[in-house]
Amino acid sequence: MGEVGKHIAGFLASEDHNVTIIDSNAQALSGAEERMDVLALVGQGGSLKSLQTAEAHKADLVIAVTDDDETNLLAAYGAKSLGAKKSIARVSSRDYLDGELGIYHNLMGVDLVICPQILSAIEITKLVKSLGAVMVENFADNRVELIQLKLNEQLKVVGKQLKDVVMPADTIIAAISRDERLIIPSGEDELLLNDEVLIVGKIEAIPDVENLFGKKQRGKARSAIIVGGGEIGFSVAKYLRGEQLDITVIEKDPERSRFLSEHLNDVLIINGDGTDVNLLEEVGIDDCDVFVSVVSEGEEINLLTGLLAKQMGARKSVVLANKPDYKDLYEKIGIDAVISPRLVAANHIMKFVRAGSVLSSTIIGEGNGEILEIVAPPTARIVKKTLGELGIPKGAIIASVAGPDGVIIPRGGDTIEPNSTVVVFTTPDARKKIEKLFKIRK
Repeated sequence: MGEVGKHIAGFLASEDHNVTIIDSNAQALSGAEERMDVLALVGQGGSLKSLQTAEAHKADLVIAVTDDDETNLLAAYGAKSLGAKKSIARVSSRDYLDGELGIYHNLMGVDLVICPQILSAIEITKLVKSLGAVMVENFADNRVELIQLKLNEQLKVVGKQLKDVVMPADTIIAAISRDERLIIPSGEDELLLNDEVLIVGKIEAIPDVENLFGKKQRGKARSAIIVGGGEIGFSVAKYLRGEQLDITVIEKDPERSRFLSEHLNDVLIINGDGTDVNLLEEVGIDDCDVFVSVVSEGEEINLLTGLLAKQMGARKSVVLANKPDYKDLYEKIGIDAVISPRLVAANHIMKFVRAGSVLSSTIIGEGNGEILEIVAPPTARIVKKTLGELGIPKGAIIASVAGPDGVIIPRGGDTIEPNSTVVVFTTPDARKKIEKLFKIRK
């Protein structure tokens, strides 16, 4: 059972959905049944017989996320043909896609088709643009921004309690990621060395946050070196064109290098080995702002080149890790940001699953927390009462509220108006209580 399927099945099962998993690997299914409350069936996902056995015709949603594009499309289309209400398919090849969004609705009879490679390239592009961030997300029609920053020994905020940290106006520290735990903090919590803080605020206030948390680390990137000219590396280079960046792509395969040269006229393409120290010196790694390693052949190459680039002077390293479990390890040994296409895919699928008043859902901390972007229904308990009166559950925080009059970082005496867009940080234990606050009442 793959990482995407494992993450999605785990979240859906934890929320009391009836989940059935189809996989040809009996051993993987046995492990899944031990860890999660799911029904496991051995079979081929693209087989109508397997779908019929799993009663796909009764399903509200069928999700096909194997490593084979054709199987996913066949399974998603077949499930719809049998009577499933909705279906989702994951694809890797651009041959099935039209455009650069990475998400496609109602494609070939399938309700949602996603491309993790393109979505990962979009995430990496945001990290290149935001030089010191580990993660960047936007909410409420780009009026609210989340930025995740790592604390180092040079920052004055290290060792302080939150109540003693004067945050810029219209911003808040919504969560702290520490030792694989996600903390929804109070004023008494202390900021420690190597913590990653998740800060939410008005998008125009984020530069002030960047200044507070170490301006020397941040600023606009001037140069980027990308190792790996596959789908992700090619897309990142293409998206970064026009950003006033010097972009270099190092690709080992001569034929792929020629393709890149033909399609990226204003990007320097070098046919070579990204682990070659002499080559990295020649392309100016010591003066590189952001180094990106997205080689698809092996996890160890991305880790090696990312660490090598940092040792040789690159200010920030972003690497690809297909196994999400490696993410925390990579960051602990010196990699600044890690992108897992499988986790990116899982996040976007969960956003679709929770369609309705939940506009988006972003999994954080390897599943230890979640960011929900929710529209407040007019009849829900969350509206018209002050946050102090509502009693927001422990393990959750209302990080921002965006309405027709603008964006606020709410305090205990603030109220949420109907149809406002609310950004909530929540741990799994508090999620159901948050859902009740936003539930439509008749």
